[in-house]
Amino acid sequence: MNPPHAPGPARFFRGRFRGGRPNYFFKRNGRTIPAHSTAAGGYSRRGGRGGAAVPAANTSQAPFVPPCSYLRPQFYAAPDDAGQQVSSIAVETPMLCPGWRLYFYKESYEESNVLNARLKLLEMHYNNNVAHYDFLNIQRQGFFKLNANILQQDEQLKSEWPTLMDDMLVRPMRTLATFALAMHSLATMASIDVSLSQEQSTRDHYVPKIIKPRKIYARPMGFMAERPMDIVGSLEVDQLYCVRGVVTCVGPVDASATWIAYRCGRCKQEQALRQGGFHVVRPYSCKRQGCLAKAGFVEIRSSPFTRITPKQMIRITESRLDLSLHSEIQAKHTLDVELRHDLVDTISLGQEVVITGILRVRPLQEQQECDQYAAFAGKMEIFMKATTIVDAKEVNHPFSEKDIEAITTINGGNDSFKLLVNSLAPEVFGYELAKAGVFLSLIGGAGSQVHDEDEINVLLVGDPGVGKSNIIQMCSKISLKGSLVQAKRGASSNNKKLTISVKGRSNHILECGGLLESRHSHCSIDDIDRLTTQMESFMNVLQIQSTCLAYPFMFSSFSTPTCVIASANSMRGHYDQSKMLTDNIRIPAHLLNEFHLVFLLLDKPNKEMDTSLSEHIRAVHRGAKKNAAIANRFDQKIKTNNSMNMTLDDDDDNTDDYDLGERLKIKPEEENEIDLLPVILLKKFIAYSRQQVRPMLTDEASEEIKHFYMDLRQQSENSLYSISSGFGVL
Repeated sequence: MNPPHAPGPARFFRGRFRGGRPNYFFKRNGRTIPAHSTAAGGYSRRGGRGGAAVPAANTSQAPFVPPCSYLRPQFYAAPDDAGQQVSSIAVETPMLCPGWRLYFYKESYEESNVLNARLKLLEMHYNNNVAHYDFLNIQRQGFFKLNANILQQDEQLKSEWPTLMDDMLVRPMRTLATFALAMHSLATMASIDVSLSQEQSTRDHYVPKIIKPRKIYARPMGFMAERPMDIVGSLEVDQLYCVRGVVTCVGPVDASATWIAYRCGRCKQEQALRQGGFHVVRPYSCKRQGCLAKAGFVEIRSSPFTRITPKQMIRITESRLDLSLHSEIQAKHTLDVELRHDLVDTISLGQEVVITGILRVRPLQEQQECDQYAAFAGKMEIFMKATTIVDAKEVNHPFSEKDIEAITTINGGNDSFKLLVNSLAPEVFGYELAKAGVFLSLIGGAGSQVHDEDEINVLLVGDPGVGKSNIIQMCSKISLKGSLVQAKRGASSNNKKLTISVKGRSNHILECGGLLESRHSHCSIDDIDRLTTQMESFMNVLQIQSTCLAYPFMFSSFSTPTCVIASANSMRGHYDQSKMLTDNIRIPAHLLNEFHLVFLLLDKPNKEMDTSLSEHIRAVHRGAKKNAAIANRFDQKIKTNNSMNMTLDDDDDNTDDYDLGERLKIKPEEENEIDLLPVILLKKFIAYSRQQVRPMLTDEASEEIKHFYMDLRQQSENSLYSISSGFGVL
């Protein structure tokens, strides 16, 4: 007879919790999960093989807090959201506040409550500021903008609710519910008054039935400045937060019933049940005391407590000015954002937005049902529940006093343009004219002025090793919303496409590429001649400034006003000057015509140039040309001249010898005097110029450009005439 097997290790472990929490928990897939709660004096069953019933732990003893973070009470539900975690509510409509149960599920309405006093205070504030709140329009839209500046101007509101701003930041869900409930009462009364007046004046016409309006949501604005994304993981959940970023992923819109109202067939008592998962939750008992009904509940689809909630998930990439730009790998932080109700389908790919929302933690059960991002399945990720979305064009980038002082100092120098050009990729020496063209494209181009300017596309062609990749990478760092596409690493390692791609389990998630991510900005492409598979789509973007995605189940079209700064190598290793440009690179002629500036960066043997290059490289790596406090080295003075202006003597009328490339070079006697700008300051200077400066051409400058263009056309006509004459002689 075989001896009995020894029992295996138990999967359940015993512990004690605060406040009657479950005293058994088990481990599954590396996670510690509580088993089930036990009341005082009750019994709990020990897991494992042959486990028997044992009495529950004595709650009178000293409580024991397990070291596992999953078992701490604050990790089950946030304090602000704990009162809202109910599965069913009894529908109650107090006479003084009919919409109370729409916003507060667990609390009962009391006239002597502090919350009721705040509701009356907010109703008074709305009535005193009717110019900012249109009650009928708010009732139709279902939301209203809550501006912090308007609230700060109300002295009575500030005196009777002194902790308003702190409550909005720390307890945003309860505070926003209070503001929305006060607006709900006023909007309901306004809609009823208008309907009654129409019914009395037009009795012969059909008047819609007066019904209870749906839930109204408050959209806070101006309560918080933009914050970085890298500290989101260290913050507490259910706090108000504001981020700025570019929309890089957009998921499909999913509409489902989150609450369904039922009416008891016996006592007519209404109740609402929270829905979740794949099955409809139905009531099994009546909420009215004394009613013993167990069945016969009827759905009330027209009830305001029956909510169909549209939901959409997006992903944004951080686009603040003070990002870390010194690392070799640009690791931009991303954050998932959940849109609901009126915020759904209000943004597009590549759009830069400023989102204010509440930080939340997605539960594990929602992760298994969520099909938006399969890579995050099984993790309790932090996401943002959006409350307000504002287009970044309406919100300027903030600049501190030190930034303004440094920008003023740079602009006040005599050779400010030379300083800016040489600060762009200082490792590259001897190609100042090409860097000047690239810098002017960064200053101007798409989205730089009040009206959208035409794009200034730049192409750098030359020999390998002259520094084209350094210029391209620097442009992606200092450009607003700049993106970098590197083609020389191959398609296997470079997953970023130029336009749009789809991903996800059902291919319903749109992901933007480099050109779409840098809308109204610059896209830097290294080795553009190797993007043979995406050349057609790239050509369409440059020509018609739009791209489309056609699939059997979806069709989308996006505008792409994007500037392109690209580089290309010669086909045979070195540029052959005896051949034309189209014969040296693998770029079609029709695509080459879309670039406005084309620069040749050739590696010519020159003893003087090579000596200057070696000294320049040594100075750059030694740190002699880097400056941390430029404001202390330059005096603030009125700008009188820069390197772009020609300073000729009175007796010198010959302007043909003027060479901008020579003027931009740093002379040997200036190497100890000039200090190059850091990358972050150069980026802020470009951002400030595109945001604040509005240059205009004078009449003299317009005439000069016109004459220059006519001279070019005349030279082209003369060359064609000479060629045709030569063929005639032959």
